[in-house]
Amino acid sequence: MNIAPLRTSPADLERAPVQRLGLVVEGLPEGLFRVECEDGTWQCRRAASCLLQPELGDTVLIAGPDRYRVYLIAVIEQADSTQARIQTPGDLSFATPNGGVRIESAGTIRLQGAADVELQGRRLALTADEADCKVGTLRWLGSAAEVMASNIRVVGRLCESVMDRLVHISRSSFRMVEQTEQLRCGQLDYEANDLARIHATQTVVTARAVVKVDGQQIHMG
Repeated sequence: MNIAPLRTSPADLERAPVQRLGLVVEGLPEGLFRVECEDGTWQCRRAASCLLQPELGDTVLIAGPDRYRVYLIAVIEQADSTQARIQTPGDLSFATPNGGVRIESAGTIRLQGAADVELQGRRLALTADEADCKVGTLRWLGSAAEVMASNIRVVGRLCESVMDRLVHISRSSFRMVEQTEQLRCGQLDYEANDLARIHATQTVVTARAVVKVDGQQIHMG
């Protein structure tokens, strides 16, 4: 009886499934990577299920139905485990139909967009010990705004306000204007419970019709 040795033909090798562990040696355009394995270097595309961006030196798993359809399936071990990047070629959405989404970090959480950053929801709650807001132009549109704080300080070059009705109530009020202060109104009514004083180097009181001074005592001069 003759026993013939089993040999794998080149055609069978090309059709054989591929599964290898290798190291990423180069990142190529259009999402391709060069992976060095024990039997040589493979060029493959990252699979859609591999969200973790492969980096140089990472140990990855490549697999496919044949040598012409090989994909980088997963990152098995990172060369630098201190940082990772989830990257997709198109839009990325996190969705949960029945639960919530929570992002937690022991360090800093940074949201950055090359175009717009949008927040939308029924209610927005922000809790922090300190907050800094640095924007070029701020536009606030809403039906009501309520601010409660122990101390409020506003510093600027120009302040303009246009309102249908303005109410200001305070226990003590102080205002200092270095140059000119002008008031134009339909009717002006000032009332003081104890003392009302107007003092200047020159004081002019004029009226188109009547000037009336009334009091129990009037001292002139």
